[in-house]
Amino acid sequence: MTAFVPARSGSKRLVGKNIKLLAGKPLVFWTLEPLMLSKKVDRVIFSTDSLDYWEIVKTHFDSNKLTLDYRLPEEAGDNVKIFDYIVTKREKIFKSSDEVFILTLPTVPFRTLKHIDEAYELYCMTQSPIFSATEYGFPISFAFTVNRGGRWTPMYDASPLVTGNTRSQDQQVVYHPNGAIYIREIADLADKNLKTLYMGASPYLMDRTASIDIDNETDFVIASAIAEAGLAG
Repeated sequence: MTAFVPARSGSKRLVGKNIKLLAGKPLVFWTLEPLMLSKKVDRVIFSTDSLDYWEIVKTHFDSNKLTLDYRLPEEAGDNVKIFDYIVTKREKIFKSSDEVFILTLPTVPFRTLKHIDEAYELYCMTQSPIFSATEYGFPISFAFTVNRGGRWTPMYDASPLVTGNTRSQDQQVVYHPNGAIYIREIADLADKNLKTLYMGASPYLMDRTASIDIDNETDFVIASAIAEAGLAG
């Protein structure tokens, strides 16, 4: 299996996010380390538009298992989706289409070797693509919209805000993708009908702590507290 780790340098909400020190080591190292250790992973592709980032990574991970996918600035802008990039550049990125790839976003640092291996085993067992997911932190049955006049409208007809059944224990558990792991055949990327990495895929469930996704300074502070408390897995 080939791992693909995208780490562009142009984060606006948290400048230098992918190499910002989380509990003493660059954020992207948290993702690279378990991939380098996994026996399920044969090659790790570090995809970036920054040669400075690559220098930091290759100096720490001195291994032939690690390779660079250098992206031009226009291939790493704010509006470029990773899905679109790997679809259009798949022949440049991957050596062969007869392989399986695992995409791991470095903004979700607490996925472990155990998560990677379990997700791959689930892929082998189900014979279907895999994406990781986690439980919502608050029941989505309480969701509502607000119009311009400040009035609220429930998203669901049986909303507990309407029925009065507001006990959280009575609400259905609902999940969302967490961005930690995507596993799929590289050949799938050539399918013009493929619109997302979720199509035809099965969920691999992770707990909420392991699913922390760093988008801004607040997220980073929370992740730092988790890491320094030894709760990162």
